[in-house]
Amino acid sequence: MVDCGASLASSRMRKLLLVIAGVVGLLVVAARAYERWYFPRNPDRRIDLSATVVAPADGRIVYVERVEAGTVPIAIKDRREIPLDEIVKGEGRPPAGTLIGIFMSPFDVHYQRSPIAGTVTEVSYHPVEFNHVMGSMFLRNLVGMEPLQAKSPHIYANERNVIRIDGEGVSAFVVQIADQQVNKIDCYAAAGDDVELGQQIGMIRRGSQVDLFVPGIDPDGFDSIAVGDKVVAGETVLIR
Repeated sequence: MVDCGASLASSRMRKLLLVIAGVVGLLVVAARAYERWYFPRNPDRRIDLSATVVAPADGRIVYVERVEAGTVPIAIKDRREIPLDEIVKGEGRPPAGTLIGIFMSPFDVHYQRSPIAGTVTEVSYHPVEFNHVMGSMFLRNLVGMEPLQAKSPHIYANERNVIRIDGEGVSAFVVQIADQQVNKIDCYAAAGDDVELGQQIGMIRRGSQVDLFVPGIDPDGFDSIAVGDKVVAGETVLIR
């Protein structure tokens, strides 16, 4: 005698497994399409050549901080002040200026552009044994929970590449910061290179962050920018 109940349950289970397999298949196809076509997109940008400083990366501003006496007042866990040289790695950094953090989600364009016109005077790569995940910053940005940088030790602890550019009357440090899932940091600039305003100087794979340190200029010297603003590399003017 055939057990109709068992047969029906088996049929439903097969259908459920087919649905699950179909969903997984679609997710795999979507992930491959993202990696092959969406992530590496490199749109043209209209560079305002009358600007002095432009955004070096696409993404959302997570902090705009005044740097004084070589420290940055960023609240991460119980730390209230972080030495600038823990973020902009290296010795002899200018003691004052403005530090801007730009968080790039997996959906942002991941090419970096020169924030100023000038000459590359330093490129220094700083590897680490372990990269902290940027999940906290991603979630806090997703829901708008401030401070956006809270619980984000990657700001000072993760692998990074520092590019210093000296221009006419202004200098800039671009800090490419890797996420835990980052494949690698690409840098297209070398010491001695002359770069134009908005010229491509690098790329970071997947979600990551780019910091911009402009010495000698307080936040009041920048155009109207605020935490939470979206910026576009090469197009968003930071200082006219």
